[in-house]
Amino acid sequence: MKTISARQTGIIIFLTIFANKILLLPSIMYQKSQADAVFVMFGIFALELFILWVFLSLKKRYPYQNLQQILKKSIGKYLSKVLIFVFLIFFLFKTILTYSVVYVYLKDLVYQDEFGFLALVCFLPVVNHAVVCGLRAMGRTFELFYYLILAGVIFCLAIAFFTEISIPVFFTANVGAMFNSAFTHLFSFGDYLVLFVFIDKISLEKKDYKKILSFAFFAIILVLMIFSIFYAKYQITSFMHNNALADLLVFSVQFNAIGRLDIVAMLTIMTLGLFQLEIFQYAFCESFVMVFDKLSIKYAIAVFDILFFVIYFILIGKYELMIQLTTQYLSYFSLLSNFIVPIIIACCLFKKKKELKE
Repeated sequence: MKTISARQTGIIIFLTIFANKILLLPSIMYQKSQADAVFVMFGIFALELFILWVFLSLKKRYPYQNLQQILKKSIGKYLSKVLIFVFLIFFLFKTILTYSVVYVYLKDLVYQDEFGFLALVCFLPVVNHAVVCGLRAMGRTFELFYYLILAGVIFCLAIAFFTEISIPVFFTANVGAMFNSAFTHLFSFGDYLVLFVFIDKISLEKKDYKKILSFAFFAIILVLMIFSIFYAKYQITSFMHNNALADLLVFSVQFNAIGRLDIVAMLTIMTLGLFQLEIFQYAFCESFVMVFDKLSIKYAIAVFDILFFVIYFILIGKYELMIQLTTQYLSYFSLLSNFIVPIIIACCLFKKKKELKE
């Protein structure tokens, strides 16, 4: 079986942690918890390390089985499919949210016009091809572009210091507002759930666990830095700026004789967005095949494309409706997908079941 290495797995974690957190999220979180959104983010990140622990423990005990085989042996065939179907729905809307946020950024700051059909024609074939090629090919591509993405993010953070910034005002939001903010934006997280659906395609040894954690902690630190510097730059007007990473370069787009620097943020965001879409669609297709085990991954891709087009015309064309859906309704679903399902999976670790043969 073609598998990905610990390094490639860590890079996938790095990419998913950045998903839906470096453009719109800092702005809308500021509306409820002001600069204390940094502490809200830290708390959610710390809580979600439980999910990563569940995955690593599951991988250690079942190094070769897929999620369906593990759950089927522990809780039965039909209940296991129900849990995986929850992941399927999560990844579908995660893909849609990621696409819609990046699309609106490109529409407002790059194309400055509607280009929805062109964007779909450009992105869907590329993402579909990546899914057909498989996780190993995707992992090698991510590994190739990792340092370019990292350089782009660090560059945006560094250039922000050439503009006027000051220490954000913390401890202004009450505890209730912070908890409300955390719950409202819970769907933007669930960063480690993709690992469960291709657990059998990851090659890990005991010494690799620290490497996985190092990528996760590094991504978390960078996201928290983006939030902190963004609030330090804009203070009380943070809610007005909807593209955090790109907005760090505002007022510094002309730098000596180099010219415009916002192209760095644009390329970084576009590359991140494309890779994140590939990861989430692949996770959707893997979940689909486990739920509907009589169908191949090509059917999963076809179903995804149809669902994406249908939901695109209903939601993505109405950006405010999409954000309302994720912050008001999918937050409740996130409790199920991000925590309840991983807790059920964790319980399987403590059940004395005989391991499946490869």
